Amino acid sequence: MRALVMGASGGIGSAACAALSAAGHEVVTVDSPRAQAEAGEAGTAARADAAGTAGSPRSRVRVDVVADLAEPGAARAAVTRAWESFGPLDALLHVAGLFPARRVLETTEELFDTVMAVNTRSALMAATALAELCVRHRRPATVVFTSTGGALRPRPGTTVYAASKAALEAVTRGLALELGPLGVRVNAVAPGFVDVGSPLNPVPAAYVEAVRAASPAGRAATPGDIVPSLLWLCSPDSAWVNGHVLAADGGAGLGSPAMPSWLGEQRPEAVPSQLDG
Repeated sequence: MRALVMGASGGIGSAACAALSAAGHEVVTVDSPRAQAEAGEAGTAARADAAGTAGSPRSRVRVDVVADLAEPGAARAAVTRAWESFGPLDALLHVAGLFPARRVLETTEELFDTVMAVNTRSALMAATALAELCVRHRRPATVVFTSTGGALRPRPGTTVYAASKAALEAVTRGLALELGPLGVRVNAVAPGFVDVGSPLNPVPAAYVEAVRAASPAGRAATPGDIVPSLLWLCSPDSAWVNGHVLAADGGAGLGSPAMPSWLGEQRPEAVPSQLDG
């Protein structure tokens, strides 16, 4: 399988690249000019650090195709260039995204447009570009986006981000309907909070601890917790899955186990049945 990973230098993106490579798949990467600069001169940095694993917070990747996904036309051009330069693509993983923690009263139109462009528009345009190439060359493919549990449960300060991901989930379902008959499946993975260890989005330790306390799993997710879901949706094992948003949140979307129970201090088995008496 040849997979195109957009947003390859991020925490989840780099872990996905490492896992795909470890499984014997060919990986083509797309990222921003800034990511290319961080990786060093084009073509000189390793695709992934030899010591990196799918569970590591962040691995260095080589950027094969440089694209500013906030710019109109950039996503489509990146997919076309990747196909023409590296060969036909079997899978597209769109894990690029902007997460500006900003109060809604401080949100500008420019910020809103940029977040929607990267998180939603570029995903839609990349998928349609891939579909057009697949139809032209009579090949199937699979597309996997990354959403978030916040699309359904936004938090203060995440309104614009949550809106972009809620729109992406609608895009996922709409594309699945339109592209499915053409041989292109479209799905998404919706993680909860993922501790990616990125210096671009430092997270206060107190917040990570609050996430840990609120999660049924008792900890925050790492990129390695999310990658298996991404890879499964790329694989033939999920061939009958289309238009689905897969929650990969450790049960966080179910609510916090730290919330008081209506049972009080009683054990569940001690609650009288309505049939008693």
